[in-house]
Amino acid sequence: MSEGGGGARVPPLVGGAAPAARHPALAACLAERYDEQALERVARQLQALSLTTLPCLPNGLYAANPAPAEAVAYTGYGRTWVRDTVQVTAAAWELGDVDSVARSCASLVRFYQLQAPRFEAAIAGTSDLDDPMQRPHVRFDGRAIAELDEPWPHIQNDAHGYALWLLARAALSGLLPLDETCAGVLARFGPYFAAIDYSQDRDSGHWEEQRRRSSASIGTVLAGLTALRGLCRSQDAVRPGRAASLSGGQDLDALIAAGRAVLDASLPWETRDARASGRDRQADASLLFLVYPLRVVSGDQADAILQLVAEQLVGPFGVRRYQGDSYWCAGYAQMFDEQTRTSGFFDNVDARDAQLRPGSEAQWCLFDPLLSSIYGWRYVASRDERDRALQTAHFNRALSQVTGPECRLGPGLCPESYYVPDPQLPERRVVNDATPLLWTQALLLVSLQGMQRSVSLPGA
Repeated sequence: MSEGGGGARVPPLVGGAAPAARHPALAACLAERYDEQALERVARQLQALSLTTLPCLPNGLYAANPAPAEAVAYTGYGRTWVRDTVQVTAAAWELGDVDSVARSCASLVRFYQLQAPRFEAAIAGTSDLDDPMQRPHVRFDGRAIAELDEPWPHIQNDAHGYALWLLARAALSGLLPLDETCAGVLARFGPYFAAIDYSQDRDSGHWEEQRRRSSASIGTVLAGLTALRGLCRSQDAVRPGRAASLSGGQDLDALIAAGRAVLDASLPWETRDARASGRDRQADASLLFLVYPLRVVSGDQADAILQLVAEQLVGPFGVRRYQGDSYWCAGYAQMFDEQTRTSGFFDNVDARDAQLRPGSEAQWCLFDPLLSSIYGWRYVASRDERDRALQTAHFNRALSQVTGPECRLGPGLCPESYYVPDPQLPERRVVNDATPLLWTQALLLVSLQGMQRSVSLPGA
């Protein structure tokens, strides 16, 4: 049995039947086909569980876990990640909370102003680009907006691509004042991505592990550069010559074309890199973000990514990040002490991989609501009932992942993942210690909004 088993079952998908919904109040709300009244019941239950608000720091930034239980505070998820903050802020924007978006973006500008010397050293060629601590940082003290001196795999191009994507769009929409400080922050991104040759750079990516040339990272930077180009064109139409200053003098078209060429040659695989020494990777759930919310991949490329994820990564409890992922694999808490568990293993993932039992990868909970949103937007465009069925199935899976009364960390939480605590009992899974994860909660709320959108369509 999984933690908190019992209740209604959600529709089966590729990867096997989903487990029973864990929280009894949400189990009673599951439906094979929703209408507005049924979704209102879901919304009321989520509100009762305090899941309809996204708690932020006073400055508008987000901690990965805003209030980690004392027993699992060691995870460090009280820190702020650029990537998580951007994803949660984008969700808040999707949900209509523009005031929090404005505060988040203003604080991100403050953080990136703090990182200016690191950007400028990379651009000037005076820093060691192979030293993660010399790259612009991606994990920090969000409350104080201050750097952390602890070692971390800061070579994460995707995080800076996300930041540029959000800030440029916020400036274009008027949510972020394009003052001198903001313009200066934006103007460093183009020269930085050119200096590191982002389309060829090997970074630690979404999962903060060994460096590789990552399609997901390249695509995220591509989204940021595309958003910056849109802002430049808008500003240049009003104030001729402004585009050159915002782009840092870079040819954004050429930078974008370089990334697009690599993506076209690599997708739908995450890695096709001769320098990866046999570590080419096909399916990776991080590629889903290129489909939504970044929207830099569509059509056949998006279809191929979705097919690979469905065939290789969707499991009965959630979605694997990638095949062979050893983070929170079976027996993880027994094998590694608290300090080692959260070290990132970025310089020695092989040691962690050696402990992986085939098929015991952790199954993550943020991807089902993400997939529900993707299929929801496809349904809006296609009105194909197959898209609506997949939207609903992944939405139900997301609801089923919310913890029930048997969870050791408490009921009504949106987990990071479910893992196997005892390798001798491979069918039993519980939440990992990084629970709750605010990113999962944010995507769950966006998926609910997507369901509401679909049922409101004429003839739905």
